[in-house]
Amino acid sequence: MPELAYVNGTFCELHEAKVSVEDRGFQFADGVYEVLVAYDGKPFRLAEHLERLSISLESIDLSFDLKQHRIEETIIEGIARSRFDTSMVYLQITRGAAPRSLACPEGVSPTVVMTFKPKPVVDPDLRSRGLSVVTVPELRWSRCHVKSIALLPNSIIKNDAVRRGYDDAIFVDGANTVREATAANVFAVIDGMLTTPPSNTSILLGVTRGYILDCASMLGLQFQERDVTLEELARADEVMLSSTTIDVLSVTRLDDQPVADGRPGPVAGQLYEKMNTAAAGGVEQATG
Repeated sequence: MPELAYVNGTFCELHEAKVSVEDRGFQFADGVYEVLVAYDGKPFRLAEHLERLSISLESIDLSFDLKQHRIEETIIEGIARSRFDTSMVYLQITRGAAPRSLACPEGVSPTVVMTFKPKPVVDPDLRSRGLSVVTVPELRWSRCHVKSIALLPNSIIKNDAVRRGYDDAIFVDGANTVREATAANVFAVIDGMLTTPPSNTSILLGVTRGYILDCASMLGLQFQERDVTLEELARADEVMLSSTTIDVLSVTRLDDQPVADGRPGPVAGQLYEKMNTAAAGGVEQATG
């Protein structure tokens, strides 16, 4: 099936989708987004994604009623139309199109864009060898809990990391506290306990992050949310990244040094297996 798009009420093939050059998303990155997946036509943890989208919209003072605009129904319809075994849905809402000015005039209608594609497959070799990651100074704004389309800092850092031979980068603030990767949350096994930075405005509250904590609970693994220092991360038994597109992936090299023995660890393997088993069984209905 062709990849699909949806723009302001109309479905079309992806190459036919268009928005105004005066859209504030294009001009000012004035908008927010979500990415979710669907397995066998069923969106995974859709309620959590829509809740986070509502928080992002409210945080940038963009008035948009998701129920009134039938966003959930449109997502489900798009997944059904695209008919991929495993779908990836990108949803973006901007403040709309208007003559270019920092101050947005009254009465502008938001722009809604969605795309429906097959979920990318993580290279099995990458999953078996693990990620090589570099740490970088935190240089982004202070409201990282907002899933903003203003991703220039993340893009610059990711591109630089890849050019230097790394797979990704992890932001670390001035107090040497670990935040998150360019598009993923960070987990570590420290002194036998699964640990992840706390829920606050310094990180994006990943839906997959929450799912991993649910899976950890089902596996009987101890876990905690607390600040993690770079020194703790460097000596951790395991380090891993999580997101909607990669699920969970081990980090086996950090700042050119091996993490533990330099191989993917057992906790990451247990979590990945449980995530896939639980997702196939619809566990989001029980834990979401």
